[in-house]
Amino acid sequence: MKNRNVPSLNFFTRLWAMPIFTIFVAIFICGAIAGSMAGHISAITDEYIIKSFAKSIVEGFLKVPTFYDGLRAAGGTLMWQLVIITMGLLRPVSLFMFFAIAVRGFLIAFSVSALFGALGAKGIIISLCSSGITSIITVPCLLTTAAACYFSARQAPKNKKLGYFYVLKSQKGLILICTLLSMWFSSLKLPFAYAICHFIV
Repeated sequence: MKNRNVPSLNFFTRLWAMPIFTIFVAIFICGAIAGSMAGHISAITDEYIIKSFAKSIVEGFLKVPTFYDGLRAAGGTLMWQLVIITMGLLRPVSLFMFFAIAVRGFLIAFSVSALFGALGAKGIIISLCSSGITSIITVPCLLTTAAACYFSARQAPKNKKLGYFYVLKSQKGLILICTLLSMWFSSLKLPFAYAICHFIV
């Protein structure tokens, strides 16, 4: 008998086909566009600050990553997953989730744009090491978690105090996969960044 707690690929496909997932993607892109514009302006007006920021990132990556560094990187991703899950408790749930996803897109794009504006091609490489590469996995996982939490919040029975978590239990396998995958890739970026920064510096 198939374990219903283990999400199948078909379940992921159905979730990604939901209109709310498309809206989340659009909101993330809007946040990224705003972040790109803000980062470009910051690179022009606050070039010294951006270069100092880039220097601190490179110096951090030049150190041999430790187990605790990996834990901190994974913890940052875990925090975003928990933020999205918590948003399902708030009303209106769509407003708060839209805001969180837009902020995530803004922060990623701001970093890339600011570093590129201040350092050129070298800035792109640094931004890829700091967040760009892991975003290939962490962003889709975050949006998938958001869609699952939004669906659970909308389907939660009104007569249950913790109805949201009651429905969210059916999504626990999917959310666990997304969270663990995001944390794993976030910790893996450290040895990769260490190697790349030694090459470009």
